[in-house]
Amino acid sequence: MYSKKYNIETDTHCHTVASDHAYSTVLEMATYANKASLRAIAITDHGPELPDGAMIWHFGNMRCLPPYIKGVRVLHGAEANILDYDGSIDITGKYLTELDWIIASCHDPVLQPGTVEQLTNAYIGVANNPYIDVIGHSGTEMFRYNYERAIPIFGEKGKLVEINAHSFAARPGASENCQIIAKLCKKYGVRIVVNSDAHSCFAVGEITTALEMLESIDFPEELIVNRTLDSLADFISKKRKRNII
Repeated sequence: MYSKKYNIETDTHCHTVASDHAYSTVLEMATYANKASLRAIAITDHGPELPDGAMIWHFGNMRCLPPYIKGVRVLHGAEANILDYDGSIDITGKYLTELDWIIASCHDPVLQPGTVEQLTNAYIGVANNPYIDVIGHSGTEMFRYNYERAIPIFGEKGKLVEINAHSFAARPGASENCQIIAKLCKKYGVRIVVNSDAHSCFAVGEITTALEMLESIDFPEELIVNRTLDSLADFISKKRKRNII
């Protein structure tokens, strides 16, 4: 990670071998996070409706992990799949309250791309779910929604908007869309997180492309919730009434 303006201490979107298309263990992710001088990561494997996502018991059993691994605070999370245009997700029940961190994202094996209106309704439905923390990689072109309409609602509902560095390379059109989204977050004072979406330990904390874009629009550092472990802990404390430090 390199940035002239920002120093990001946490990466809150990381996948392990619990998602079959990822390649590293929790220990490997934490080890490389330590090497990258990160203070915390969130393990956010895919929900069970993705064909190779983790089974639901995986999310309940994360309590067996120690809170710190290799000196890095490891948060228990999930990347839930958005299931329909009402904004339903595949992480439900007790897991919504037990986990530290829940991202909700669209993936085409689970939800087929719809119209802008349908997808806007889906994201607004997600925003109305009090247990979801983050709107995940929503710059994906195939899931384009009405940014101007939805982003102020994300802010009103206390949702964080993810700027996903992986999208810049892996999702065509996403880099341009992410800039539009970031500009609207700046305009409306909506808070964000900047994440790697790492699918191997070698990518943990690799968010340079996202930070360069944020620098280019002079995005306010105080709106980046995962900029420090303290700012992340403050968000979780207020949202989930638990101290992660």
